Amino acid sequence: MSLRIAALAGTGALAAAGAAFAQAAPQWAEAPSVADVAAAYPAKAKAAGVGGQVNLTCEIDRQGHPHDCAALGETPSGYGFGFAARKIAERMRVGDPGMAGKEVRVPVVFDPAVLKGAATVTQPAWAALPSAADFQASFPKTENGVNKVRVVLACTVAAGGALSGCAVDQEEPAGQGFGDGALALAPKFRVGPWSLDGAPTVGAKLRVPIRYELTPVKQAAAKP
Repeated sequence: MSLRIAALAGTGALAAAGAAFAQAAPQWAEAPSVADVAAAYPAKAKAAGVGGQVNLTCEIDRQGHPHDCAALGETPSGYGFGFAARKIAERMRVGDPGMAGKEVRVPVVFDPAVLKGAATVTQPAWAALPSAADFQASFPKTENGVNKVRVVLACTVAAGGALSGCAVDQEEPAGQGFGDGALALAPKFRVGPWSLDGAPTVGAKLRVPIRYELTPVKQAAAKP
């Protein structure tokens, strides 16, 4: 008996989530890092330990940068989040030349965690994911009767979107090689520089859930 392996990775399902949001948001080639956002954090909000969110509408110029940005909403008001968000957006860039002249929405989240070096990505915009063949190759070769596997990797997003310093945070069942297999997949993931919900990714922590669902495949009986 062999095994058919179905693998899903991500918060929910990374591939599905990434594809759905890609239709509504531009794919950013460049964006400020966690350190950049911490440096741009409004002084009044920083002193009060207050977080905020701004939704911008911008036009993409010929170099791919947002400009003429206006705040559609700013929460809470009075802390300078709108001005800081516009400065942050000016440092972003889309990679598609065809976006020039188009209007885009740019969410910007100010999380006090960036001030403490504890930012976490919750809605990554995936730039690359392992293939089905990669998942197959990562699974232990021995059949051990396990049908469902869940591994969670804890990583940091490095410059360029690669995952670094990954470690196995959860492994179910443990001790059978599934964690090592998931770690081997880590170089296959790459994250966009700006999350779908409007936060920097480079320098932030990221948890990557990986699930395997195994279905036994009966072999055809050999002909006499």
